[in-house]
Amino acid sequence: MHTLEHQFELGSDAWLAETRRVLVSWTADMDVDFSTSARLTNTPPHLELPNDRADWRISCHGGGVDVTRTFDREADVVVEADYQAALMVAQTIGAGSPSKMTAIERAVAEWLGESAYRRSERRALTSEARAISDRLHDHLGRRTVENPDLAHRAERQGLLNHVREMERDGYTVIENAITADEADLLREETLRALSTHEHPTMQWMLYHGEVFERVVMNPFFMTLVDASLGRGAVIASISAIQRGPGKGFIPLHSDYVHIPEPYPEFSVTGVGVWALEDWTLSAGPTWLVPGSHLKRRGPRPGEAMDGIPIEMPKGSVVYFQHGVWHWQGDRTDPGERVTLHSHFNRGILRSLEPKRVDVQMVNRNPPRLGEALGEDDWFDKIDANGRDYVRFGHMLALNRFNDEQKARILDGSRGSSRSHSSAAVAD
Repeated sequence: MHTLEHQFELGSDAWLAETRRVLVSWTADMDVDFSTSARLTNTPPHLELPNDRADWRISCHGGGVDVTRTFDREADVVVEADYQAALMVAQTIGAGSPSKMTAIERAVAEWLGESAYRRSERRALTSEARAISDRLHDHLGRRTVENPDLAHRAERQGLLNHVREMERDGYTVIENAITADEADLLREETLRALSTHEHPTMQWMLYHGEVFERVVMNPFFMTLVDASLGRGAVIASISAIQRGPGKGFIPLHSDYVHIPEPYPEFSVTGVGVWALEDWTLSAGPTWLVPGSHLKRRGPRPGEAMDGIPIEMPKGSVVYFQHGVWHWQGDRTDPGERVTLHSHFNRGILRSLEPKRVDVQMVNRNPPRLGEALGEDDWFDKIDANGRDYVRFGHMLALNRFNDEQKARILDGSRGSSRSHSSAAVAD
């Protein structure tokens, strides 16, 4: 498995062993009675599960705990899902908040299709049993890693062609990567944060609430980060920009400010710009020069270029990497254009913003946020006893696997991208 010792892959033997361990500990002096069962299809091949399917049944009864590799449609709570869809739900911390769990299940249905995740409750759990079940969900969610198989993950998310397009053109757009409601909430909270500031741009947006944590760790967006920057990429900065009608105030540039020319043949930085309103030509969108990353240098003063405006619906994200030339377009629409910029660096680089590992923030998120804050690599961790070779070896192996799977995407050994609505659960 591609995890540190305190982490697990969903549905793996280690994940089930941790499930049994904590339930035995928590229910030793209790008399709770409940059962849950799941069947996840299209599991990652490296898990080597029979028929690429993860089945399990968890039951507590009379002080005893059973965790088996069986599927029971008669269990109190039953989940049938595509593996990648189930992983998105499993990594959502906050099972004690019905509205939060309902929101992620609805979002998964919108992104991956109604049949991608199905949950049914055949028998109402007692308050005591529900508290144990919710606690178990969150305990595991804090330790459940992202699917490390980039090719398998991109295929299930419908992003194979996006990865290929990003490699060819230097950028790609994921339409509706967040729901319209989430985009509206992001816009509202971004304006609220900016209202306390005396400048139209603001850094450290990650620390302004859970809605920012969710968008920064958006699983579709992070697949593009992994494909361009490798695993262990760290947050460089999370910034917001507010602007009204008029000429764009960010001129043509690349984001390789301190990178000597010729630029490396691999990406060292990547930026996602989130549209919190519909991006049309009159809205003042970002403009890009497709293929400019292949020049391996920045633009020259007065240089001719064939740029294109990025037009996309609210809730979409454009991700560009590898020194792509871009600028801010002119806005003729009334009102304010509000954008959020997720900037990541390859893990061997420093961040623009100082990292601030907030224990409570990490506790309400899956391990991926900790990875993006440098918790899973060996940098800044040397002490009198030496270097953290465990994390060094972990990240080397994880990136080797990631690179192998990216090569499979680019050579076409994975199929074409499917629409988000086609990641259906097998019967």
